[in-house]
Amino acid sequence: MMKRANLIILMLAVIALLPASSPVRLGPDCGIHTIHPDDRILSLVAKAGFNWVIQVFSWQEIEPAPGEYFWEYPDWLVSACHYYGLHLGVRLDHPPQWALSQSDEGVPVDIAAYARFVGMVAQRYRGRVDAYIIWNEPNLAQEWGGLPPNPTGYVELLKAAYQAVKEADPEALVVSAGLAPTNHLDQTAMDDRVFLREMYAAGAKPFFDVLGTHPYGFAYPPDDPPGAHDGLNLARLADLRRIMVENGDAHKPVWATELGWTIASPRPDLAWLEVSEEQQAAYLVGAFRKARQEWPWLKLIVVWNASVGLPAGDEKQGYSILNDDYSPRQAFKALTAMPVARWNRLRRSVWKWWLSLTHGPGPVQVTAPDVPVRLGDVATFYPHWARLHCGKPPCHRWEGAFYVRKPGSGPWMLKMEIMQVEEWGNKVFINGHPLKPPVIPLRAKPDYVSVWSVVEMEVPPGVLREGFNTIEVRDSPRPPVYQNGYARFESTQFRYIQLSPPR
Repeated sequence: MMKRANLIILMLAVIALLPASSPVRLGPDCGIHTIHPDDRILSLVAKAGFNWVIQVFSWQEIEPAPGEYFWEYPDWLVSACHYYGLHLGVRLDHPPQWALSQSDEGVPVDIAAYARFVGMVAQRYRGRVDAYIIWNEPNLAQEWGGLPPNPTGYVELLKAAYQAVKEADPEALVVSAGLAPTNHLDQTAMDDRVFLREMYAAGAKPFFDVLGTHPYGFAYPPDDPPGAHDGLNLARLADLRRIMVENGDAHKPVWATELGWTIASPRPDLAWLEVSEEQQAAYLVGAFRKARQEWPWLKLIVVWNASVGLPAGDEKQGYSILNDDYSPRQAFKALTAMPVARWNRLRRSVWKWWLSLTHGPGPVQVTAPDVPVRLGDVATFYPHWARLHCGKPPCHRWEGAFYVRKPGSGPWMLKMEIMQVEEWGNKVFINGHPLKPPVIPLRAKPDYVSVWSVVEMEVPPGVLREGFNTIEVRDSPRPPVYQNGYARFESTQFRYIQLSPPR
């Protein structure tokens, strides 16, 4: 009996370690393109059997000014995907105003600045981000900084980014930008097939590991024949593949980094794109079926998109496979029932079971050493203090999130670095429960507003839970009657929050 149990365990372990795409009959792996997701969306995505998340890491949000970085959300997303066992690919574009190019060479950004940014992201998430998508639809002027599409200029950008990624994380994949399917050949857009040919002519071949594509089906089913509707259908993808083969790149995989059908378009001139919910579901599943049967080189299909709560009139709403209340649309349910999704769910459940057997509770980093958060009553303060978290005063509350495996029942210890004006009243809560002591301990020094101090607080037993947890810091000055005549307001900043399990 024991031998049989050991054999079952060994078989399950092998399943967990197999690549998600190993059974050829399952066809391409399935991914979802998110739009600033929260934990609820990522949890749904993982439970549904999606294996990849593609998300934009906006340059202008991470580095709004030269050398000023905001890593809090990207750090959380990387940790969340790791907890749920999701592969993560990030798209790097949305440049800040300061990085826009002043040259007339046909590239919308300073290439050196972009490469530096790409390298910093790849270094920070080395081994934790699986793939980097370099830009988005550069064959459209509206995505190329308003400039006419320039394949040669894009290749220069791609080359610099590729070298930056490989220097920082040689194992990460570099994916070329998904090209928009279009038949235009003018200042506003360039036919994606023409653009790809000119990319190869400009020397792109050594500088991407995967060809990114956006093979939208528009209003047509996935089995719409090649050439129908001016070639604006899913079959157009085979044209791009032929260009790869002609240029000696048959060995490289293709990813559809965006693919979807819309059930509602806010623009009357695009109403012809709309399909029913039933069609959206059938067409998405049909695209996976077509790839499985005809296109073995298409290794990943990323559905556009999973999102909730977008502003009214946002065209992305109609493509989403979730309703605003997080309930699944028919497409979500249909994709969940695909064999590849069922396979991914099996692998993920075995993987979680294996972790539960082989890994005990470990330390958790909630915020990084270089991610200070500042709360307070005034926008300006000492030059070595961070920008006010809320953007403008007053700003007395910050909330973050983190993940724990096997929290157990014993008390954990929270450690953080803090810099504060000497007012007693700043508090920390986890999942709504106050820590011990009930206020952040003071570490008085002559220069307490310029030196980081380390404080520790106990997390009471039973407060932490498996998976998603929240942490809140409240900045609370004493009422004026109790103030000491020197500090009449409070300003606090903290960083490097860590949690250690019971010893």
